[in-house]
Amino acid sequence: MNTSPIVLTVATIEGMHLARLVDDFVALLRETEEDDPGVARLTPDAYPDDDDASAAFAAATRADLLDRRLHDARTMRSALDAFDPDADVTDEVARAPRDVIVRREDVDAWLRTLTAIRLVIATRLGITEEQPDVGGDGQAVYDWVGYRLELLIEAVDESDADALR
Repeated sequence: MNTSPIVLTVATIEGMHLARLVDDFVALLRETEEDDPGVARLTPDAYPDDDDASAAFAAATRADLLDRRLHDARTMRSALDAFDPDADVTDEVARAPRDVIVRREDVDAWLRTLTAIRLVIATRLGITEEQPDVGGDGQAVYDWVGYRLELLIEAVDESDADALR
């Protein structure tokens, strides 16, 4: 088993944007409303044809599911501590590459958090399989988070392949 950390190189502005998205996600999970459609997407309905069973399942599992998502997001955010999403940076600093170290044991938390953020964004924008491209800035953020998710998966795969050589 490969235990070496994953090194992601991001532009400073990308790290700042990731930190902001994770901060916003943490705030959403902390302040969640029962009927928030974005959060509902993170706690799927196990029994869509049975309202009573669905309500009982949600009552028994919703808090735990959201607590785990919150823990994952905080784990991801701790790796992004060097990025202040509110910092005022020059264009040169914004474009400067920086390494983000993702501990091997934290990779799954990153994957789950990035996926959860995409689910919330998709829900807010109305992105579905039938309507995969709604355009605009929100779509660009959704696509960018997907790109970051893909790069993380590729980095893990490359690291695993390197360890086998």
